[in-house]
Amino acid sequence: MVEQLALWERSLFLTLNAAHTPYWDAFMYLISSRWPWIVVAFGLVVFLFAKKPLRESILLVVMLALLITVADQLSSGLIKPYFERLRPSYHPLTADVVQSVYGYKAWGYGFISGHATNFMGLAMFTALAFRNRWYTVVVFALALTTAYSRIYLGVHFITDVVPGACLGLLLGYLVYLLYRWLRVKLYNVHPSTPQSRLCASTIGYLTAFLCVYILFLFAFAGELMGVMKGQAGW
Repeated sequence: MVEQLALWERSLFLTLNAAHTPYWDAFMYLISSRWPWIVVAFGLVVFLFAKKPLRESILLVVMLALLITVADQLSSGLIKPYFERLRPSYHPLTADVVQSVYGYKAWGYGFISGHATNFMGLAMFTALAFRNRWYTVVVFALALTTAYSRIYLGVHFITDVVPGACLGLLLGYLVYLLYRWLRVKLYNVHPSTPQSRLCASTIGYLTAFLCVYILFLFAFAGELMGVMKGQAGW
């Protein structure tokens, strides 16, 4: 069934994968790599411990760690080995026509996308916990762009990314329910008292940090494009 999906989506996948320019090659390669999200995680941890009770910060960090661990183990440790679906860059239906970036083809199996699972889960959980409109817009924009970058780079089919994103959203919601229950049980917090009150004074700083960081990625993508052009002798 999973292989049949690859046949059905082939034309749409190749259309989404074909929209390449040197600049967007650099940007999508950057946002899909690991280190930009390490910076985001660092900013998030700093935010979680700023002007909040230590016990609340620790619980949030533990829940985030649980979410990422479960999402990664389900997507990469269980589902991918079970379905053994090849990535587009190796799949016989697309290997000869898919466009990759800088020779990057990834490794392992493709169904489902771990990037989509992890980052949509992170976006869902933090959006529910912080309850800030602008933060929600920014973090979901980052997560959706990262998910699309996997198609753009030619390392995931659409039907790798969409189920991964759906699983991430579900896991983010379930971990949020667990987090809310633990706050009541461990800290005797009334269920009607939202955690977002603790973030009200600092959520704007986190949102601003993410916006500035996105602008930095846009600027750095231009530099990377220049470097790669130089290496290719363009």
